[in-house]
Amino acid sequence: MSQQSFTRNDRLRNQAEIRLALREGKKRSFPELVFYRLDNDLGHARIGFAVSRKVGKAVYRNRLKRRLREAFRLSAGRYLPYDLMVVARPAARDAAYSVLRGRLDSVLR
Repeated sequence: MSQQSFTRNDRLRNQAEIRLALREGKKRSFPELVFYRLDNDLGHARIGFAVSRKVGKAVYRNRLKRRLREAFRLSAGRYLPYDLMVVARPAARDAAYSVLRGRLDSVLR
């Protein structure tokens, strides 16, 4: 995996993987985001996002996902063997990038 890319292998892609992470993952809550972290056997982290309309219109939801993907891509923790499901709360819409990245880094340690 290149540090410069965010590939399909970095994503939770199917519904079964997402449900498993939500059901059995260790939950960690913040005012902006809720994380569900589950160990995997792949040797690297994968991430999935759930951003509802409560966060805002499509422009805001997509911007939030782009920011979280970038924070994940730059995180050293992306090489740890975890499946990570991120559920965004409405407060995430106005959160600074540094806050989002700090929350993600704290969960991936």
